[in-house]
Amino acid sequence: MDHFELVEKLRQKADITYEEARDALEATDWDILDALVLLEGQGKVRPAEKSEYSTQPEPEPEPRTRGGVDTTAFRKFFAFLRSLFQKGNANFFTITRKQEEVVSMPLTVLVLLLIIFWPFSFVVLGVGMFVGFRYSFHGPDMGAGVNNAMNRAADAIQDKENRVE
Repeated sequence: MDHFELVEKLRQKADITYEEARDALEATDWDILDALVLLEGQGKVRPAEKSEYSTQPEPEPEPRTRGGVDTTAFRKFFAFLRSLFQKGNANFFTITRKQEEVVSMPLTVLVLLLIIFWPFSFVVLGVGMFVGFRYSFHGPDMGAGVNNAMNRAADAIQDKENRVE
């Protein structure tokens, strides 16, 4: 880096004139860090702000307002919705028949289908159990309890069909 670039860099960092920066660099043999220390000693540059770390919990921030309305509750609500949406996309609803996967979809899609087409969805899922479809949930947030209940229901329906035949 040539002398002009060093002077410009020091000028920007220290917010001083070109002459002050050049003089400080010449006095420190063109070492920019030493020049910053020299300028701080002369009182031309403020010392860097001190930072600190603490293990104490931070105090609660003041509630954010917009137009006199507290937006903290809205932020928390949308953060909750975002986390729910992420979990819904990480976990899947799978439909199988004769140990062969027919459909696998994120839970978000299943929930939307159940909300938008709720009567049709429940009828299709119910009829599906009677024709041999099995339903299961898979993903990082799914426990075995839900799948066990789904398997017991499918087994019960299959046992009833076998008795009728």
